[in-house]
Amino acid sequence: MAMNIALALIPSVLWGVMALLLGAFPTDPRRQNTMVLLGAGTGSILAALLLGAPWYGRSLVWGIVCGLMWTGGQIFMLRAYMAWGVALTQPLTSAMQLSINAMLGIVLFGEWRAPGAMPLGLAALLLISIGGTACSWQEKAGAGPEPDAAARRRGLISTTITSVLYGSYASVLREVEVPSDHALGPMGIGVLLGAVLTMVVLPRREPIAGPRRLPAFGAGAVWCLGNALMLWATGKVGVATGFTLSQLGFIVATLGALLILHEHRSRKELKATAAGIVVALLGLGMLGAAASL
Repeated sequence: MAMNIALALIPSVLWGVMALLLGAFPTDPRRQNTMVLLGAGTGSILAALLLGAPWYGRSLVWGIVCGLMWTGGQIFMLRAYMAWGVALTQPLTSAMQLSINAMLGIVLFGEWRAPGAMPLGLAALLLISIGGTACSWQEKAGAGPEPDAAARRRGLISTTITSVLYGSYASVLREVEVPSDHALGPMGIGVLLGAVLTMVVLPRREPIAGPRRLPAFGAGAVWCLGNALMLWATGKVGVATGFTLSQLGFIVATLGALLILHEHRSRKELKATAAGIVVALLGLGMLGAAASL
């Protein structure tokens, strides 16, 4: 179990790095979204071929559906980054996704039913959610040196939509009884279809073949590796636990956004961020204890 928990933490590091890549190399939204999706979709198909995972009718259909769900989540994630920054988006969306996915795991799949596991797991989830929310707390009405109420509203709406789409696709696969390795390749097809839709639907301000497209493609490839590990982990430690562990990337993304991207936070906001990280790590320890039961 300890080894499974350790492996389930790797996606959180990879997705934290992905957020920093996207925040560090902003470019035209259509170009960035398209390249991220091309990287993620191509990587997913290659990973599935290397693993030799079988594809069949059910896995193809539901994998494509989940790939399109992830596409929508990615588009709104980048909108949230542009509205109020990585350091505010990542912790809040992680807290929201945790709540959605853990509740689905508990209600649909009866997880955390061992004696003492349910109260311990729920307490851990609450602490991680509180920690993520504290990291996104704002002293004023918006992010950055010149807070803007409209930007905060756009950021919150985009973050909420992203959380719903990101936070439910792993449970969708489990509910329709499609093994995670069987869905990896079809998800890649769905993401590539999403890339085509992105090129067609989003405003054509600049050509796709422009500056900073390679970091976006690389960010998509990083997501692919994290997604493959996350889907594997949910089969080993359960949806509620595996997905929760994968969302701790907000710690990497938050610290990186402050130290590397130099996103602005006030002194009080920095204190809230530090406290939130400590609380989230405490919740992680409790979650590991709940999983061991």
